[in-house]
Amino acid sequence: MRISIIVPIYNAESYIKECIHSILDQVYKEWELILVDDGSVDLSGAICDEFAARDDRIQVIHKKNEGLICARITGIEAARGEFLSFVDADDWVDKCFLKRLVNGMESIGADIVISGCVNEQKDFSANEINRIPAGVYEKEELAANFIPKMLHYEGFYQFGVLPYLCNKLFRKRKLQKFYSLIDTKIYDGEDVAVVYPYLLSSSKVVVIEDCLYHYRIHENSMSAQKGDRFYENVSRLYLHLNRQFQMSEYYPVMLPQLNQYMRRMVWLGIPEEIKIRERYCFPFSKVPHDSNVVLYGAGSVGLLYAQQIKKTKYCHVVLWADRNHLSLQKQGLAVKAPEMIAKETYDLVVVANAKPEIRGEIRKDLISLGVQREQIVMGEEDGD
Repeated sequence: MRISIIVPIYNAESYIKECIHSILDQVYKEWELILVDDGSVDLSGAICDEFAARDDRIQVIHKKNEGLICARITGIEAARGEFLSFVDADDWVDKCFLKRLVNGMESIGADIVISGCVNEQKDFSANEINRIPAGVYEKEELAANFIPKMLHYEGFYQFGVLPYLCNKLFRKRKLQKFYSLIDTKIYDGEDVAVVYPYLLSSSKVVVIEDCLYHYRIHENSMSAQKGDRFYENVSRLYLHLNRQFQMSEYYPVMLPQLNQYMRRMVWLGIPEEIKIRERYCFPFSKVPHDSNVVLYGAGSVGLLYAQQIKKTKYCHVVLWADRNHLSLQKQGLAVKAPEMIAKETYDLVVVANAKPEIRGEIRKDLISLGVQREQIVMGEEDGD
């Protein structure tokens, strides 16, 4: 048995069938599936039992509700595989997910393989890849070009390596050690608490660009729920990571990254509704609070910016503009033609687009419409 796939489940009856079917359809077949029912009060447990009755590769563990970390620990303790993969109950994976990760692991005897993922929202999907380029990292390359940027890459906040547990393949013996050290009361940032200490202890790391894991973002997602004890959680997370990093020779490199990460976590506790796993973050550091802005762009990035502005009430959108305003209006979006910018009173124009060449074109168009160059703000991913 090469891979143990662990799926923690809590009240996921609407999604769990799709999740399990995606695992059953894997091209790679040397796996066992461990479904950990963490005290669900819906039909999740019964659905899991039905699948297990039909396939002896599936094991179901029913336990009292203790949270995500404890559910994963339970799965790890029951796992028989050499490698560990994690899938959340409301997500799904492409057919080649396991095969691609195993190939990356076995090609050089890696400690971990890191992939991208696909963020799935109700109306659109968006690939999310690691900022650190794809490749093999070991020895000098690992120390010089990977570890110094893996937790904080640049900008308002960009992860060098995506923090999620589910887009990676781990070695069981190695991962088990880090779960034995974790504070089980951490409920937000629990993936971070394990992933980066694990990476620090790794001698061979493989990063691939493939986006084969589908992460479903919805209002009941764990990442959307912060709770009243969020700041206590942030404190526990900081203490845990600081202890882990202190045990590494890379502590001087990791401490500045940890400080940046904790600033982000504290800030997220104010506008609780922002989802941690979104790839693009509105450029808050470049836009003064309560500004009147024109939002230019209504693609995947523009939709994310609009959601973040609406939920945080950070600034005021006086106009949402896009070249494709006519087709977007048919989709129900309140988007207008760029020419309407001249009729509005605004402080800044925020450009929401992920492609540098298109952002350059938009800048030229805005200047031709009378927007001052200093009023044009690009997203954090632009680096302007």
